[in-house]
Amino acid sequence: MRVIAAVFWMFFATAAFAAMPPQSGEKAPDWILTTGDGERISLYADAEGQKAVILFWATWCPFCHELMPELDALRAELEDQNVKFYALDVWDDGDPKAYMEKQGYGMQLLLQADRVAQRYGVVGTPGLFVMDENKNITYIRQKGTSKEAAVAAVREALEL
Repeated sequence: MRVIAAVFWMFFATAAFAAMPPQSGEKAPDWILTTGDGERISLYADAEGQKAVILFWATWCPFCHELMPELDALRAELEDQNVKFYALDVWDDGDPKAYMEKQGYGMQLLLQADRVAQRYGVVGTPGLFVMDENKNITYIRQKGTSKEAAVAAVREALEL
């Protein structure tokens, strides 16, 4: 009976550890998601050799409404540099494509990213990550970070 209990706890501990979200300095989990235009994109393939800003957001999120214009302005500023900007829509019952088009945002929209958010440990929006050209996470927005502080931290993580 002790052996069975020990095996159970070892399995449970291993499963819990394997489900840990990535930390700063660790590899960003790869994903394949569908764009608003129906194209399938892989993070690793699409951002090969480039830095990436990954935003988990929802149309109903007021904090996302504050942060997205700032991030999109940064995207426009860095358009000629090796930086990709991804807007991963999560937990949404609205129309994210229509929202992005209405606002005129140029970030790459990716739909139905709930499972990806879970892999990244995102429990609320906005979730914000920066990945370097080696696919390592260099910034994770902490809950309560203001839009100004988040954008400054993104700039710093991108080494601007």
